[in-house]
Amino acid sequence: MGRRWARLRGRLVRRMADAGPVGGILAALLSLGRARNWDCEDAFRETALAVDGVVSAEFDCSDMFGGGWQRGKVVLRASSREEAVRVMDALLRAFAAEPRLEPRWSTPQEYRNEDGSIVVGAGAAGFPAVPRIREVREHYDITPG
Repeated sequence: MGRRWARLRGRLVRRMADAGPVGGILAALLSLGRARNWDCEDAFRETALAVDGVVSAEFDCSDMFGGGWQRGKVVLRASSREEAVRVMDALLRAFAAEPRLEPRWSTPQEYRNEDGSIVVGAGAAGFPAVPRIREVREHYDITPG
């Protein structure tokens, strides 16, 4: 599904809105369920891949019913836990500096090396839980721009 579905849903919403009161209600319901947030996915992925030591990054973002979630799978080039923490720290700083990332969006839960033998989380950088972008900016005292 993806972008093709988003275009189709947009056309359906416009057609239903023109079909009178019942169509307008259906159009409103369809527009509430906006599944993918391409801007979020692109911003996270592009920012992550620009950091030295990040091998790959995949993100899935959703804005449904006024809420939403962000999931990320980030693979690091690291042969030790210390090296993985260093790359993750650089990545979190890059996320904090990226103005396209909204303060309410969450960072990935974990970061793995290429063979999956090393897994680190934001706790290794001093966060009590998975931080939102706002918390990362506060922690590092970074203003995007």
